[in-house]
Amino acid sequence: MDRHKLIVDSVVVRFGQKTVLSGGYITSSTGMVTGLLGRNGAGKSCMFRALMGGLRVENVMVSIDGKPVDRQHIGKFIKYLPQGQLLPESVKLHRAFELYVVNYWRFVNRFPRYSRFYDSAIWELSGGEARLAELFLILMSEAPFYILDEPFSQIDPVNIEVVKELIVERSKDHGIIVTDHNYDAISTVADDLFVIADGYTFPVTKRDDLTRHGYLRPDA
Repeated sequence: MDRHKLIVDSVVVRFGQKTVLSGGYITSSTGMVTGLLGRNGAGKSCMFRALMGGLRVENVMVSIDGKPVDRQHIGKFIKYLPQGQLLPESVKLHRAFELYVVNYWRFVNRFPRYSRFYDSAIWELSGGEARLAELFLILMSEAPFYILDEPFSQIDPVNIEVVKELIVERSKDHGIIVTDHNYDAISTVADDLFVIADGYTFPVTKRDDLTRHGYLRPDA
């Protein structure tokens, strides 16, 4: 399998006089899971939105295998699960799978209870049920890289374990970037970790790095 590397660099995000990111950075390689940590408001979602073109920013540089990527075509290379809801309330679940060219029954095979939701609209599902379907759609879409922003949000504990297995499984052939408040979930699936603090991204090689950058309390 060919290996590919994504680099997002020099991300600068400002809202008026407030600087959210001064030097945002993240890298991902196929065959790996990269975890991105940071406290609320640190700029994790802003960096992803900047990368995907959903946020007008002062600067962002994106390359794959050393070649610049036009953000107008970024969706060909990266599939993105945003922090908020992905699918419109009115869309039927099976129709969403058709639009993403993902086999619905493959999903049911992994999560049998969804067999009864085939013709249900998104608004008829609970938040956790919709989130799980959205996550599966992204991870099974055709692209070398996936970005998952808060993928464990609203997911019940039993399915979190299944989701972790799915992320590790898909990372064998894809590069996956994951951010979540569930540190334990991320740390068990990530091959490498970064943390955003004070507008910059720092590599994490040991737990003390998270304390030093203010993500964890010294007594945590």
